[in-house]
Amino acid sequence: MLNLCHIRKRAAGPVLLALALALSLAGAGCFAANWFGGGPPLLAYVSTADNGAGQVWVTDPDAGEAERVSGRGDDARHPRWSPEQRFLAWVVVDEPASRLALYETDNAETGVLARDVDPDQPPVWSPDGSLVAYVSAADGEPDIYVVDLESREPTRLTFNPERERIGDWSPDGGWLVFTEADNEGLLLRNPDGVNRIRLTDDPDSAPVWSPKGDRIAFVRQNDADLDVYALKSKDWTSDIEETAVSSTDADEFAPSWSADGRRIAFVSRADDGDSQSEIYTAQADGDDRQQLTHNKVDDLEPAWSAGGDWIAFVSYAHGNAEILYMQGNGEGQQRVTRTAAADTQPDW
Repeated sequence: MLNLCHIRKRAAGPVLLALALALSLAGAGCFAANWFGGGPPLLAYVSTADNGAGQVWVTDPDAGEAERVSGRGDDARHPRWSPEQRFLAWVVVDEPASRLALYETDNAETGVLARDVDPDQPPVWSPDGSLVAYVSAADGEPDIYVVDLESREPTRLTFNPERERIGDWSPDGGWLVFTEADNEGLLLRNPDGVNRIRLTDDPDSAPVWSPKGDRIAFVRQNDADLDVYALKSKDWTSDIEETAVSSTDADEFAPSWSADGRRIAFVSRADDGDSQSEIYTAQADGDDRQQLTHNKVDDLEPAWSAGGDWIAFVSYAHGNAEILYMQGNGEGQQRVTRTAAADTQPDW
């Protein structure tokens, strides 16, 4: 495994730069690019070759350098950063059972965190970065598990015959929001495996928590199209309010929260067979709708950075799928990848 260690040239002053250089020499690996401000954080993504196999890469968008972190022969997907980018987890698709890989950034080492994982679902980090939730059929049914990074011991949280999909972990660590196949609606479960709460009864999916924990954005399949909605609650046990964030005739999906929790980025695609997908944002109540991309091609998979300054996305503006990023208002669009492969699934 190659080591990625990028130091921002514009680190704040010679003392900080010297410290950064010393740290880079002291350790086997580092991701110093996210230690200092001034530019976007590190960005992980999947680059998929013509044979369909994906590789996980990490790039410093500001420096224009990238490093492959998944195994050369692996079929990797769904990279997800831990808080503060200390670890990167992803799924390695394999037969007879897929596995969850973990990359530790301070020593550039990769290991196996869990086995028998659902290859179609990304890992979900706890807010403190000590646990990872995933779906596994290791015990016969596809249920939700959490694995502790220190002990590497998995704990099963759900015991239902329906296939489950994890949405997100609440910022206070108290809840996992998820869905079940053949059982419409959003559900909550305590990470200790107790207190199952139903939030909605409609065909809802892709729930993501706001950074403050007072809202959950999600996608609802209405009669004619997909729309983005948001729930609001103080404690998620009562007084839950529901708001339509988008209610156009287009399909609107893939919500991502800004760091301050005020806006939601999402994809809008007219259901006419000819229109391209564009990225929009709106306030959490649906007001102040703004179109950010006007590329006349498909723009997909918006991912807001933890600091709230940048939105990464997938665009076909240069032919095949490439990773771009832009400011939260759509300005300053920059191309990140320039490969012949399909580059998708950005996360930072």
